Amino acid sequence: MNLDLPKGIRAFSCNESFQLDYIRNNLTSLFKRWGYEYIVLPQMEYFDVHKRGTGKELENKMFRLIDRSEGEIITLRADFTAQIVRYVASLQKKEFPMRFFYYGNLFRYIVPKADNLWERKQIGIELIGVNQLEGDAEIIAVSAKALESLGVYDYQIDINNISIFSVLKEILGLEDKEYEIFMKHIKNREIYYISKFLENFSLDSILKEFLLSIPKIQGDVSVVDMWKKRLSNYPRLVEALEQLIYVVRVLDYYELKGKVVFDLGEPREFSYYTGVVFEIVASDFRKPLAQGGRYDNLPKQYGGDFSATGFAFDLLNLWKYLIQKNLVPLREEKDFYIVDLTQEKRLAYLLSQKLREKGFSVGRDIVNRDYRDSIDFALSKGYKKVIVIGIDTNNENLYIYSNRGSSEVIPFREFLQKI
Repeated sequence: MNLDLPKGIRAFSCNESFQLDYIRNNLTSLFKRWGYEYIVLPQMEYFDVHKRGTGKELENKMFRLIDRSEGEIITLRADFTAQIVRYVASLQKKEFPMRFFYYGNLFRYIVPKADNLWERKQIGIELIGVNQLEGDAEIIAVSAKALESLGVYDYQIDINNISIFSVLKEILGLEDKEYEIFMKHIKNREIYYISKFLENFSLDSILKEFLLSIPKIQGDVSVVDMWKKRLSNYPRLVEALEQLIYVVRVLDYYELKGKVVFDLGEPREFSYYTGVVFEIVASDFRKPLAQGGRYDNLPKQYGGDFSATGFAFDLLNLWKYLIQKNLVPLREEKDFYIVDLTQEKRLAYLLSQKLREKGFSVGRDIVNRDYRDSIDFALSKGYKKVIVIGIDTNNENLYIYSNRGSSEVIPFREFLQKI
């Protein structure tokens, strides 16, 4: 009998599940403090509808099924952003701004090696109906403050603007296929291939230097400000660079000064991004902790006409980082574990009820074994106190253990008065 799971799927132990829940609860609490509301989205969509929003990047990674009632092709959710945009576009009445947060599973095919999973866990926010740059700054600020709420302070925010590349596409007159090749060279920071790509274009020296420098343009406001001055003959490029500078200045008000680095050589994963994009990285972790950006054209895929921006955490990546940094509890702490050695167990039932009524978590030992083994078991499972009943002839005495070696003896009624 094969009891294995598919290679791209995994189960999580009770301790791991607690840790993931701990992270999620911290993040959702912070999102609520910023005015974001929880939205529950379906795990399945019609394939043709969902792919409108996900683009070619994900179309071939979707898991497809047949709707047995209608014969239509449906897909497991591959992207939350597309779902939220579809939802908002479908509303008869829209009152902006809308602030949503979500969490759940995504399903994308990837070669199942190492920790590459088909089932991914994501949590994030979307700010809908805001086209001002202040909205971009808010999204970045929320992501940074969310990390800080988990004890993460050693991070860097890499920021870029997809508008820069949209303008360059027009200046160079690139067709979609040519633009894909160009962006691939940018993303891979392939200066040699960028140079070869530009050989057939007639460019002035400043623009050519800028194009060849993009993979290397990293730094603070002074770096972007320098290029803004040098590219003064290209007002739309200047505008895109000014947008970046404005967002960073707003982030200073959120006490994020010194956290932001401009990185023009790092465009984002999805083609639906249209404006300011970012990712948050840590120097000693190979995957981004958070990423997101503006996607004002995506609503048009669903007949909508509104602006939007957002970000997401890959929850498993964040979890691994927090474990690495000892920033998440290893297990859940529980209050009382009760071991009753008497025949009728009356006191155990009564004590359990009283403690639960007062809000304590209580576990019962209902197996036959030496009570010392039960103490070891309870402490290993995270219980703070083990109460043993029936050790001596006075069955009203409670032996309370915080460790295996010593106990405190308290009469039952005196204990109830103390708690």
